[in-house]
Amino acid sequence: MKLFHTLLLSLLALILSSCGSHELFKDGKSKYSIVLSQDAPESEKYAARELQYWIKEVSGVELPIAGLESGKKGHRLVVGFNPLVQELVPDAVKPEDRDDSFTLKNVGGDVLFWGGSLRGTLYAVYSFLEEELGCRWYSSKVSVAPKKDAWEFASLDRHEEPGIIIRDNCVLDVRVNPTFSGRMRNNFVRLPGEKPGETIPGTAEGYWGVHSMGYLMPPSEYFHDHPEYFSLRDGKRQSGYAQLCLSNPEVLQICIDKIKGVMRSEPDYLIYSMEQADNRLFCECDECAALVEKYGGQSGIMVWFVNQVADAVKDEFPDKFIGTFAYQYTRHAPKDIVPRDNVVIRLCSIECCMFHEYDECEQNKDFLKDLKDWSAIAPHLYIWDYVTDFAQYCLPVANWKTMAPHIKDFRDNHAIGILEEGDYQTVSCELREMRSWVLSKLMWNPDADVEALITDFSDGYYGAAGPYIRKYIDLEERILKRPGIHSDCYIDASDSMYTDEFISEGRKIFAEAKAVVASDQTLLDRVETAEMPLCFLLMHRNPVIGFKEGADDLVRRVIQREGIDRMAEGEWAGGVMEAKRLLDTYDQLEASFKVAPELPAADVNPTIHGVSFQKYEGFFMTTSQMVWREDPVHEGVLPWIKIDTDPELDHFGYVFDCWFKAEEDGVHQFKIVSDDGAVLHIDGTEVINLDGSHSPKSGVAFVNLKKGFHRLKLRYFEDCEGQMLDVYLAAPDGFNGPLPASRLFIP
Repeated sequence: MKLFHTLLLSLLALILSSCGSHELFKDGKSKYSIVLSQDAPESEKYAARELQYWIKEVSGVELPIAGLESGKKGHRLVVGFNPLVQELVPDAVKPEDRDDSFTLKNVGGDVLFWGGSLRGTLYAVYSFLEEELGCRWYSSKVSVAPKKDAWEFASLDRHEEPGIIIRDNCVLDVRVNPTFSGRMRNNFVRLPGEKPGETIPGTAEGYWGVHSMGYLMPPSEYFHDHPEYFSLRDGKRQSGYAQLCLSNPEVLQICIDKIKGVMRSEPDYLIYSMEQADNRLFCECDECAALVEKYGGQSGIMVWFVNQVADAVKDEFPDKFIGTFAYQYTRHAPKDIVPRDNVVIRLCSIECCMFHEYDECEQNKDFLKDLKDWSAIAPHLYIWDYVTDFAQYCLPVANWKTMAPHIKDFRDNHAIGILEEGDYQTVSCELREMRSWVLSKLMWNPDADVEALITDFSDGYYGAAGPYIRKYIDLEERILKRPGIHSDCYIDASDSMYTDEFISEGRKIFAEAKAVVASDQTLLDRVETAEMPLCFLLMHRNPVIGFKEGADDLVRRVIQREGIDRMAEGEWAGGVMEAKRLLDTYDQLEASFKVAPELPAADVNPTIHGVSFQKYEGFFMTTSQMVWREDPVHEGVLPWIKIDTDPELDHFGYVFDCWFKAEEDGVHQFKIVSDDGAVLHIDGTEVINLDGSHSPKSGVAFVNLKKGFHRLKLRYFEDCEGQMLDVYLAAPDGFNGPLPASRLFIP
């Protein structure tokens, strides 16, 4: 009897195993076909082609694409919501065309992929390829399709809905590559068509325009005849990059007519911008001021204006929206007025600290209040978020642990869309592929495990160097986010967060990373690209060490290999915009480095730290005039080089004299920033000349010093309107910073 039960259980297990397992492919063969309705939209035909292509990449088998009647029951991959889905799943409900949610499930051996016809079905396909077959699309150039001899399944049943409805991953690699954009589930860009260069209409949730009021009503076209259309500031109408006078009824009518024209000629967008220009020159006329007072701020008059535009377009365009900014001076929510149902409020986080969650950082609490206030009154809230450094795109940004909490806050406050702005102009952002990939995953699922995403990407994209990339991210978290450090999206390379320790420790990590992938040039190139921000920082902060360690060469290689043309959003952002200009600067620095005058150490042994000085008073336009014409009014000793910084004082100067101790043989870089004139001599050789009356100006010199003592003489004078004298040192022993008192001795 016991033997009978054992045989029965074994037989049942065999039967269940046979019934529960379905083989998609094995040893280069498959009984499956991909089927879809003959009248399937172009987007679902594209989904079928993507499914066919990637299954072949994984298995070597090219499944045929056929009509619903052609497939063999139990061996069909059914793409799109169609009669076959309704037959196999009677309770299934057809989604709206624009619905990005999807269902992926099997009925016996048949696998069904359906969702909204414009994109949802395609996302079901991508989910299957990612989660079941292990495919990855890490960038427009890097895809992974793991080779498999066989793949089988027992049960597939997945339904997903996007956490954010409109997902705009605003980086160049996504924006200009529709195929990659679709794979990232970014729905701001149309899906690609069957022919090269074509796209499929209707497959994007686009937002037309930005700062569009200046585009719709440019002063160059209207100001000459109608200065009253533009903002009044200090009693004068603005003719440059001006804001509009929103209380002027003619301005309203022109904006209505212009935006209607755009909506007719470019109908593929969902939201049309009616947004302020990118400055704070709002109108101060009496009529505008009265509306501002009535509705609780500049956002109030903006909503009042945009509501009227929205009312004017809703009958002709019932399925479209008018969008406006809650940005800078319009960021706070208004009072006693709410946006119309067809208005989208685009709230911008430009002032926020990227390093901290909104509810744990003083710098972010005002924004969190604005987010909640707008969420309470806006029928549709859209977020413009900033995730990189626009002053210098390649600088490290330690926001890996805050991207998810920020997106969750947006979702929880009912945001329908997010624009995550990165390096939209170029490809120089730090770890840009990984940051972009993680952001796309989080916009789809804000609750995703960020650590798991980072591990997935770093191991898949960097191979054996993946653990070292994660070690570098941990270093960013430890040093860049130390207590008291905050970062908005305009940080300079000289910021105090970037320490010598960070650069040094980071480069050690990358040295290890490069060593483990040294035999794979592709992976080595990727690791070098990831290291470039540290080399850029090193060249900015201490080119002496940078040239010594080849940091400039690595930056050059990456810029050339990646085709980087821009380093910053604009010159006004505080950084070097053109990559060519950066490399020209390196050329000039290197030329100076190579011809640095060699100066022997003096045979002296001073022991008392300090700097002798003579102070002058009087009217002079150069340091030479100062010492020729005047006698010192005071002299003495200071602990280091410093001037009187009382802003009320003008017309004075100093001559500083000291011994400087070089701790090692080699080229030293001296840098002076002065307002007004300054001239530096070392061992009697003039090395920096910033003489004359001027606003803040910097000068740099390389000097090859032998170890020991060197005579330093610095002349400085202040004419008027501001005074400044800062002296910096970059030394071959690794020192980098203000000229230290510990190396200065009284003559």
